Amino acid sequence: FVLADTMFQQGGRAEAQSAVLVLSDGKYSFAFETENAVNKLKDKGTMVYMAPISDHAGEWQHKMKEWASKPWETNFELLPGLQSVKHNMALFSAALIAKFCPEAISPSHQAIADEHKGFTLIHEGGFPSDDCGQWFNEGKVDTVEECAGKAGARGYKAFSITEHSEYYGGKRHCYSEAMAVTKKLWEKWVIEKADIPCVEGTWLNNPNYDVYALEPVA
Repeated sequence: FVLADTMFQQGGRAEAQSAVLVLSDGKYSFAFETENAVNKLKDKGTMVYMAPISDHAGEWQHKMKEWASKPWETNFELLPGLQSVKHNMALFSAALIAKFCPEAISPSHQAIADEHKGFTLIHEGGFPSDDCGQWFNEGKVDTVEECAGKAGARGYKAFSITEHSEYYGGKRHCYSEAMAVTKKLWEKWVIEKADIPCVEGTWLNNPNYDVYALEPVA
């Protein structure tokens, strides 16, 4: 816990929720010192997830549930023994991620979903500059799919869209974007979401809009 605190101070992202996932055999030592270190992390807003690995439940669980962030029911998971975990690593890894990080996204699963939909998110909080390509104001739409359809019908390869807003009468606002989207770029973007560039231009900051690329048609 002390090392985790040091790592957060030296290299943690200020905008991210700090969290520690502890895998343990349940045979803890120095309970008093450990509890002090846990409480220091909690006082700084760090989430503490406990995942002991044991074939048998025991009194030791009570202390580890205390160390987990509240409510312990959502931040504590007992794994069924070392051999079970060893031979089912992917299963238990996915289970822990699903429980402790419910908003986590599998890149491979997201890529499959994007290919099925025919569009993928490439930028949040802005839209392309004019250097990226011509744009067209499509007005109000009800869904992301409707905006994608308008962009595709116009022959554009991307679109920008807001969330539902009272300003737009409870609808969303849509721009078609004539960005350059090749098959090669698409195949990269459906897997690698970080720091996607605005080809031949820049992203203009606007917290109301997100940008999606359409899958190129062969």
